[in-house]
Amino acid sequence: MAIIRNTYTDALFNGLMAAGCTIYGACGAMGNIYAESGANPRNLENLCEKRLNYKYTDDTYTTAVDSGEISRDLFLHPLGDSRQYGYGFCQWTSAGRKAGLYDLVKSKGVSIGDPDTQVEFMLKELQQSYKSVLQVLKTATSVQEASDIFLVKFEVPANTGSEVKKTRASYGEQYLKIYKDIEKEETNMSLISNSGHDENGKYSGGKAGDQTGTEWALIPWYNRPWKCVLRHPDAKVRAKLAELGIKAAKNDLVGYDQGQRGTYWEHLKASNYDPSQITIACEGDCSAGVIANIKAAGYLLGIDALKSINATYTGNLRSGAEKAGFQVLTESKYLTGPDYLLAGDILLNDSHHTATNVQDGSKSGRAGTSGSGSTNSGSGTISGGNSKTANIKNGQQWLNSNYGNKLIQFCGAKLKVDGSYGPASRWGALAIWKDLMNRKYGTKLTPTNKNFYGSCKEVAGKAGVHSGTVGTFTFIAQFILSAKGYYTGAMDASCGSKLVEAITAFQKAKGLDADGWCGADTWYALFN
Repeated sequence: MAIIRNTYTDALFNGLMAAGCTIYGACGAMGNIYAESGANPRNLENLCEKRLNYKYTDDTYTTAVDSGEISRDLFLHPLGDSRQYGYGFCQWTSAGRKAGLYDLVKSKGVSIGDPDTQVEFMLKELQQSYKSVLQVLKTATSVQEASDIFLVKFEVPANTGSEVKKTRASYGEQYLKIYKDIEKEETNMSLISNSGHDENGKYSGGKAGDQTGTEWALIPWYNRPWKCVLRHPDAKVRAKLAELGIKAAKNDLVGYDQGQRGTYWEHLKASNYDPSQITIACEGDCSAGVIANIKAAGYLLGIDALKSINATYTGNLRSGAEKAGFQVLTESKYLTGPDYLLAGDILLNDSHHTATNVQDGSKSGRAGTSGSGSTNSGSGTISGGNSKTANIKNGQQWLNSNYGNKLIQFCGAKLKVDGSYGPASRWGALAIWKDLMNRKYGTKLTPTNKNFYGSCKEVAGKAGVHSGTVGTFTFIAQFILSAKGYYTGAMDASCGSKLVEAITAFQKAKGLDADGWCGADTWYALFN
């Protein structure tokens, strides 16, 4: 299985970073975990599966432990004798360590394969029983250094020789390439509709539908790398492709599975070519999803060339799209960043991957608009004046467009776009602030709670907003400072001179250190 970023690796990375590890320490540990389990928290040691005569798969074994079919004793000794076998992220093997994991998950009432609980258990072990390992992970300046200590003193397989060390460090280096720019990725305001893996981080075999919310999701633009961009010259087509991509990503009945990739198109046809109307769990993959949406745009807009596009996978998507009227863009500026992309552009790495860009880049000439055809939705600058009321409306609309499902989950409803910063808007902004802190930095804040407690203040420095920052935290600062009458600049999620001036003025009014840097004290004052 290829090394990729998914919800499991995010859980590992966020947990290790929150525990104080350097990025080299985190990735060095993750390279070892990949070697042990493929970064799969449900992984049962292959030798154990064989000696059980393949009675169980990883998933059915996990289910059997959860249900009690496999007892605690049998989990510790799967063959009913003294032999021991690995399970989980770290392939915990000894009876003592497996007992600790088992007892923790049972006390929490979660699955033995729950990734967050396994990360919690791993960190507990590092903090209590492997302090020397954790210390190196906290100070490591290279992946090799961190990988070696994690291999020799935490995992301790039978072979810890030089070749094993080299291989495991190479896995860690691959994770470093993925995660070294994570903060930049998280704050990049250009989103793509991306279908890339099933709930187990695999390409097939999972349940129909999006089990984790990440199988087909809206994620920040990333460098695959891309070989070309397919752009339709008709703005209506581009808008429709972006709209379809957004709706598919937001419908958790639409998941990923290469073995069932055609079911998305079948259900899309039966749902008036509207992904949001699909009510039966189905699956696509990257190319099947993109091609289905191109066909759907053809039916919705009455364009025969799109209805009959001659493409079946990423290998022939370029030629098929070009014959259907798409332009093929290969200049570096379209392939190495989102700035020049338009909503509805299709990103393609021939024979490997494809995704749909759903927002206009900052240098595209139409910055801030999304594929819905409206300039009042999506991420980025939203049209309208810079008055207090206009900025509040823009902020409410932006939060609804980008975090609507989160607002419903945490606050019960999306925000009313009325230009009034009342308790609902404050809570909505705070809920998104807390949720992003949890996902980005591994904190344990409670988005459903309306208070900005001392626990929030303790970690708020991680969300610093200052000259040059971009992203959601910056946008929330603009939103609240607009509501308080300090900021009248563009709602562009970018901290320029006007936002620095607004932060400074607010700090002076509140008796804070007026340094133009929105840190812990300033966030506390903004929300309280």
